Amino acid sequence: MRHRVAGNRINMPEARRRAAIRSMVDGLFVHEHIHVTRARAKVTQSEAEKLIGIAIRGATDAQAHLRAVVDDDYTAEQLMELTRRGRFTLDEKIPSNEERAAQGKFPLGAEARKLKEEKLAGLQKDLLSLIKDRDEAQRALTTAREALAIELHARRMILKRLPRELTVRKIFEQFVPRYTGRHGGYTRMSKLGYRQGDAAQMARLEMV
Repeated sequence: MRHRVAGNRINMPEARRRAAIRSMVDGLFVHEHIHVTRARAKVTQSEAEKLIGIAIRGATDAQAHLRAVVDDDYTAEQLMELTRRGRFTLDEKIPSNEERAAQGKFPLGAEARKLKEEKLAGLQKDLLSLIKDRDEAQRALTTAREALAIELHARRMILKRLPRELTVRKIFEQFVPRYTGRHGGYTRMSKLGYRQGDAAQMARLEMV
């Protein structure tokens, strides 16, 4: 009986199979095409489609959460970029060294404090330039932070199954905008004939 062994095992033990699939999917996303045997291409295609689906759902859910508060597309996009630059609020101030000591933190020098204050003031100014009303701006910022957490969860789910963070970033920056609105079919497989030596059927797997 074949209990708990569903799927194509591509004639490898489990640990080696997971590593091979991870490497092939990573190569597909980085180079946007790979040449492998047809059996491995099928496994890679299935895994790649699942990961792109996770990324699209995460990005779409994050956008929907933010659009419930911010209607304008440009403002929503700029607000997400601002949220990625740092965690802050409009009422936030850099704590004094006495307050930092009470929190168990190291004191700040004059130059370090100045840099932190300038960064915080810049973030607060950029937020108010997007949304003039302070209460609305703070509410939108909180919602954007929640939307970023939704997207971050999807990124972490994908990162568990891929070896490099740069590949995950490419998925969200290039593939999600390309495939949003497309329901599956993100990859294409083409037969390449038979390999000399063992006559294994080869295939080219590429991103659509």
